[in-house]
Amino acid sequence: MSFALASPAARFTAQRLASILFVASIVLLFSVSSLALGFIGVNYDSVGGSLWQKLHPATYLMALAFAAELAGKSKPFGFIRGLAERLPGAALFFFSWLLLIAYAALVQHAPIAAPIETYFIGFVALLMHDDLRTDTRQFLRRFIHLILFVNAVIGVFEFLTHIRLFPYVIAGEDLTGDYRSTALLGHPLQNAATSAAYMLCLFFGADEALTPIVRAFLIGVQIFGLAAFGGRTSILMSGLIVSGFFLKDFALILLGRKFDIGRLILLMFIAPVVTGAVAYTIALGVFDDLIGRFIDDNGSAEARIIMMKMFDAFDIADLLMGPDPQLVSSTQRTLGIAVGIENTWVAMIFQYGAIMTLFFVVGLFALLWELWRQARPRAVFLFVFFIVIVSSATGLASKTTMFDHFAILLLFMFSNDSPPARKPPSIGGVPGDRNCKAREGEISSNILS
Repeated sequence: MSFALASPAARFTAQRLASILFVASIVLLFSVSSLALGFIGVNYDSVGGSLWQKLHPATYLMALAFAAELAGKSKPFGFIRGLAERLPGAALFFFSWLLLIAYAALVQHAPIAAPIETYFIGFVALLMHDDLRTDTRQFLRRFIHLILFVNAVIGVFEFLTHIRLFPYVIAGEDLTGDYRSTALLGHPLQNAATSAAYMLCLFFGADEALTPIVRAFLIGVQIFGLAAFGGRTSILMSGLIVSGFFLKDFALILLGRKFDIGRLILLMFIAPVVTGAVAYTIALGVFDDLIGRFIDDNGSAEARIIMMKMFDAFDIADLLMGPDPQLVSSTQRTLGIAVGIENTWVAMIFQYGAIMTLFFVVGLFALLWELWRQARPRAVFLFVFFIVIVSSATGLASKTTMFDHFAILLLFMFSNDSPPARKPPSIGGVPGDRNCKAREGEISSNILS
């Protein structure tokens, strides 16, 4: 029995519909935040409400897009069966992901919206990416440039005027005393992580159609956006990565490497202007709140130390299989951890147990490996950035679009124009499609390219 559409014209229509739904899903993902949903009355993050409200509209559109994609295949079940061969890492993730969702529902009796929402769009986007037309990819690339530019501008506006696009409401509480901007993407840490990842993509040469001036301008806007969003880990990590490459290039020039004198003159012109602008705004006190966050983190660092004491409250069996969620919440309140466990991996252990967490993390890193296979050289620094960010916050252990944003940035801003053929790794563990020599010989661009 086959569920494929009989007519080639019908299959073509289904494929076009899949592309339209895919684009609509990405547009909603980047333009409608959880705060916006709460503002219009959708109980997305708040307690109560119907089950359908717990998933983002973009998730529903992406599910419809994948269904239309399958309908457009002449052999949809053959397409699904070929997943393990075409994307072995994604297949491993899918299996571990389904097991995690089942374990959460049947054993831990925990809500399943969070594990579904956190990974669904990024996962399906990877499956559908290669079937998208070139003009569709180009449209999404331009859209990401536009929406993240607008997001940073709105963030700076909110920061300077203290007027928010949407109220900053977490767990039913309006955080009027928090200076950090929320803009289009919602939570300040979500904004900071996505803006910094986008800035690093630009720094390492994403979208070669951009001129050096436009690239430098877009990076500058994101830097000011980062200051408005106030994500300290994102600011520090992206700053360390960029500074490290500048120092390396400067050292190579001192050792005699050739360089473009025109680009050097451009940098010598831009650097004093940017430095002067930043110094002037600091002197005006614009960044006093941000600097204050680095001086006084409101107990955030202390909470990361206190969370390790939670291990003393549970026996080995609980830690391996997953403790009672109510007991975990009670222990958090007792230790004064009000917001959440600020480490993805530790939080997962207390949600699902160490065994299930280890199994799922293996699948997650297999999925990240698939994304890395499609990425440009130096993508490893983006992955290091992402892992550090999610390790410094509740991150992937809660309902978030952080992974989805990261996956979309990699697929449409930082992927190879000609991705390698997908083959399973050899017995020795070296991917057969990696073409390491070609990668070693390829010179990627940075901010000056």
